[in-house]
Amino acid sequence: FKILRQVLDERVHPEEYSHPEAVRWVKAVIPGLAMTPVSSVLEACNAGHSNPEPLAIRWMRGVFPRAGREVIFGIGLNQLSEYCEERVPVQDPIRRSFFGSLTAGIICGYLSHVPHNLSTLKLLHPEKSYMQHTHELIRNSYLRVPRTVPKPARWATAAVLAFAAPAGLMVRTTQIAGSFCIINGVIAAMSRSNNTGDGSSSGLYAQTALGTTVPLRR
Repeated sequence: FKILRQVLDERVHPEEYSHPEAVRWVKAVIPGLAMTPVSSVLEACNAGHSNPEPLAIRWMRGVFPRAGREVIFGIGLNQLSEYCEERVPVQDPIRRSFFGSLTAGIICGYLSHVPHNLSTLKLLHPEKSYMQHTHELIRNSYLRVPRTVPKPARWATAAVLAFAAPAGLMVRTTQIAGSFCIINGVIAAMSRSNNTGDGSSSGLYAQTALGTTVPLRR
């Protein structure tokens, strides 16, 4: 994700186009789309016990929600982490990177969890449609609805829970937030160690998807 972002920053300059904001968002989306085939193949290699299809077919199962998940992850790791980091009232770059990455990781974990569940279910059970998998998620959430909820509203409440508070959300959000903190924290530490003696950064500068100028991390 970081390497693709740096290559795009070096080669694509939004201000040279008639719609720079659209170009910035396209640049933000490309790393996630580029990583989708990689994650699809890796996950398909581990799903052979449940899905006996050939790998050449199996890796395409659930590719659309997986692409959405990867796009959210890429934007979170690159642009959203920096957007949050710029708003942390802390001077130390490592601590600022930690809190910014933690915030971005929580947001991305929440937004990407349902696409992740759908892509996994489609990979493991390709014979079912996305609508059937969605109904399955709602049925599973039905068991979590408190018995105090009136019977006519239980299925509506289950549907809300399936998308607003899906099962396993905390675990996966913790994993994503932790990975963001580790990746961006290591980069922040390396950037600080590469600073010149007069305090100026030796790195390049680039624009985020939101138009702000930030150091281009290596």
